[in-house]
Amino acid sequence: MFAIVLKLRTSEKSSLAKMKIVIIAALVVVALASEKPYYPKPTYPAPAYPPPAYGKSYDYAPMPYSFDWAVLDQASYNDFGHKETSDGNVVTGTYYVVLPDGRRQVVTYKADDYGYIADVKYDGEAKYPEYKPAYPAYPKPAYAPPAYPKPAYPTPAYPKPTYAPPAYPKASYPEPSYPSYPRPSYPAYPRPAYPSYPRPSYPSYPKPSYPVSTTTEVVTETAAPVVKEAEVAVEAVAVTEPVSETAVAAAEPIAEPETSTDAV
Repeated sequence: MFAIVLKLRTSEKSSLAKMKIVIIAALVVVALASEKPYYPKPTYPAPAYPPPAYGKSYDYAPMPYSFDWAVLDQASYNDFGHKETSDGNVVTGTYYVVLPDGRRQVVTYKADDYGYIADVKYDGEAKYPEYKPAYPAYPKPAYAPPAYPKPAYPTPAYPKPTYAPPAYPKASYPEPSYPSYPRPSYPAYPRPAYPSYPRPSYPSYPKPSYPVSTTTEVVTETAAPVVKEAEVAVEAVAVTEPVSETAVAAAEPIAEPETSTDAV
């Protein structure tokens, strides 16, 4: 019971505090409103001039037309044109322009109730030449080089130094002595003697002669004896008479290369 009474008292206190806040806010609003004066809304007289009257709009039927123009200026690199024709319902035309890369762009179009259709084509090949700027030629300046006056002060003369060159004491250690060795001697060897041999002589044989055959069969039959004669000639060349000692002594000796073994 005590708790219920305490709760009712706290609710009454909170409602009273809220009512006080509302009253204070209303007083503040009234005080602020009383500071600003109230002005009635101004009334303006009605204008005396009549309202403007616009003309009636008319809808004209489409009329056919046609035009054509072009521009060509070589100095400024301008080359373009436009051509268009209409019958009142369908508009057809074409326009072209020369692009900076050298190509020619041509656009052919058609416009009617279904929309706008364009066909774009390019004529030629794109070119990108090297840019070479041209600079103006300026004349060479004609001003003369500046002339500076010669200085009037004399050239300074510096006295020659009088100090004597430094004298360094001689070293007291003895000069080094190196031993002397005799020149080496090498034994002398006699030059070797090589025997001389006579130049060999070979016998000369006459050139063999063979009969001329008239048919192929004769040639094949006589081929074997020729081989035998050649073998006999080879054996004759291989078997030679012995050379006597007198002939060896009388023959011209063959010079042999000399080798030197002299000491250096």
